Order: sequence, then C-alpha cells, then structure tokens
Amino acid sequence: EEEEEEEEGTNDEVKEECWQDEKKIKKGGDDDEKGGKEEEGTTTTTDDAAISSDAKKKKQQQKQKQQRLQEEEQLISQAMKETFVKVDRELLEEEDIEPMYSGTTACVVLLRNNKLYISNCGDSRAVLARRCRKVLNPTKIENDSETPTASSSSTATEIQNLTTIPLSTDQNPDSPGEKERILQLGGYVSPPPEPGLSARVWLDAAHTQIGLAMARSIGDHAVKGVGVIAEPVVETHELEEEDEFVIIATDGVWEFISSEDAVEIVAGHLYNEGKDEKGGASLACEALIKAASEKWHEHEGDYRDDITAIVIRLKDLWS
Repeated sequence: EEEEEEEEGTNDEVKEECWQDEKKIKKGGDDDEKGGKEEEGTTTTTDDAAISSDAKKKKQQQKQKQQRLQEEEQLISQAMKETFVKVDRELLEEEDIEPMYSGTTACVVLLRNNKLYISNCGDSRAVLARRCRKVLNPTKIENDSETPTASSSSTATEIQNLTTIPLSTDQNPDSPGEKERILQLGGYVSPPPEPGLSARVWLDAAHTQIGLAMARSIGDHAVKGVGVIAEPVVETHELEEEDEFVIIATDGVWEFISSEDAVEIVAGHLYNEGKDEKGGASLACEALIKAASEKWHEHEGDYRDDITAIVIRLKDLWS
C-alpha cells in the first residue's frame, strides 16, 4: 500500500509537471505571437523612417540645387557689372576714343540653360515676343459659305497673337532711383521738353553744360562725377515654350517706335519665310531699321540718332 501511495504521488507530480509544461508552452506561444506582432510593427516603422529619410534627402537636394542656381545668377550678374565698368574705365587708354564728351549705351543678353540674363546700361532696350494660345475664329467659320482649303484653313480659322514682354528697363535721368542718385551727387535733371522726348542730366543749374539724355552710359566721363554711371542693371527672364523671338536695339529705334510696334514689324516679316515673300530674322531686322529711319526722317528731317538692331529667333538657336 505504501508503494502504491508512493506511485500515486509520483504520478501526481508528473501530471503537475506536465500541466506546468503545457502552461509554459501556451505562454511561450503567446509570447512568440506577441513578439511577431512587435516585429511587424517595428518593420512598418522602419519603412516609414526610410520614406521620411528619402523625402528629406530630396528636399535637401532641391534646396542645394536652388542655392547653386542663385549663386550662379549672382556670379553672372556680378561679372556683367564688372565687365561694363571695366570697359568704361579702359576707354581712357584708347588713343582713338575721347570718352570725356562722347559715350554709348549698351544692352547685352546672355542665354544660359533656359534663362536669359539681360544687362542694360542707358536707354537701349531688349524686348521679347511671346505667342499666345491659338484662338479659333467661329465668326469666320459661320460666315464662310465655301469650304476652306487646307492652306487657307490655318490662316482663316486661327488667330495668332503675340504679346510684348520688356526684358530691360530704360534708365532715363528722371527714372525712379536714377534721378535721386544724380541730384544727391550734385547733378541737375531737366524734365522732358515735350511728350516723347527725354529728360536730361546737366552739370549746372542753368542747364547749359552737357545735357545727357540718359542716366547710365559707357563713356561720357564729363558727367560721371554727378551720378551718371557705367554699371548696368541686370535682369533675368525664364524662357517658356511660347517665347518666339527677342529684339535688342539702340535708342534710335525706340525714339519713335514702341516696343509693341517693333514686335509687330518684326513678326510681319519673320514668318513669311517659305511663302511667296522672303522672310527670316535678317530681313525682319532690316525692316525694323528701315521703319525707324523713316520715322526719324518724318520727325527730324535729315538728322537721326544711332539705329542698331538685332533679332534672334529663339527656337532657331537649337535647330
């Protein structure tokens, strides 16, 4: 009996141990399951962190690129300003040039990547022509009883408009910022004698000495001491798909012809290429110069100011 009791006790101990092992197994399984869930959560967090890291990296790269572009823009602007001032200073070393009582305006346009850098000194000017979206002319279609041909259809039912965008600013003696500098340095500014004419810079209050019709120039050293400077104003323009052509011209062109009129004259000859009439940038430029000359003859007789112009078809630069 004692042996039987001992065996029963042993069996009870075995059952208890088995029961405890089973509980351990269940507990262990629960822990594993929980552990798996924790690992899944950790993986998701890691993915989010990687995405966040990529976004920060891209943002940082964009910021660095923007900084490089800004630095490049500043360097180009500074180079243009230094070049104009250096040319003005070196005129003193030219034997065949007398820069005291003579000078010139200057307008330079630099194309780099997809951006124009416009450096202007004086009252020369650069303008850009941009093509607006083509607009259908429904009135023409309704009133046209005849079926248009393929060649006439494009011209009869589509109106192509050009808008004029100034790329530079004329630096006249009475322009904001220019006049204040001249007066502060002891110069005198007379208002335009009549509409369409320019204000002038003088060395004396009686307006008898010099009478320069611009606030910035290369040369004209006689009025450098009263605020007429050679440093240009540099502006930028981001090119767009619709940008068609650029006109750069001296003040002789703009004296009697507006920027809008110049664009219209150039466009009228630029797009005739390939038709019955000859076209192209060169002939368009000649037409603009001729129109300016005729205006001078109309208003001033045999006298005219310098007339120089350049026409650049932007899309032809890459063709």
